Amino acid sequence: MAKRNNNNNTAVKGEAPKKKRGAGRWFKETFSELKKVTWPTFLTVVKQTGVVLLVTLIFLLVLIGIDQGLYYLFLLLKKGLTSEAVLPLVSAVGSVFDAIPVLSGGLL
Repeated sequence: MAKRNNNNNTAVKGEAPKKKRGAGRWFKETFSELKKVTWPTFLTVVKQTGVVLLVTLIFLLVLIGIDQGLYYLFLLLKKGLTSEAVLPLVSAVGSVFDAIPVLSGGLL
């Protein structure tokens, strides 16, 4: 295992000394790497942006629907199950069960 000297810039046996780079060289290397990148065409960017916006809109609508449904359930819990808001729903469900003799106890 190689040990370092007290001087942080030099290494002992087998390690290359660290090179100090200036800001100019860093920018030059950065722009050199950016030239190697294959950039998408404008049409590709527009299509992918449209897909992202469409998926975002779909999720927005789904989340709004879930939010409204949970809000309605919260109001039902807050008002109670015998509230005027629930009575039409309860009577509709009750009339469905009355139409089925087995469930309403008509056959027994």
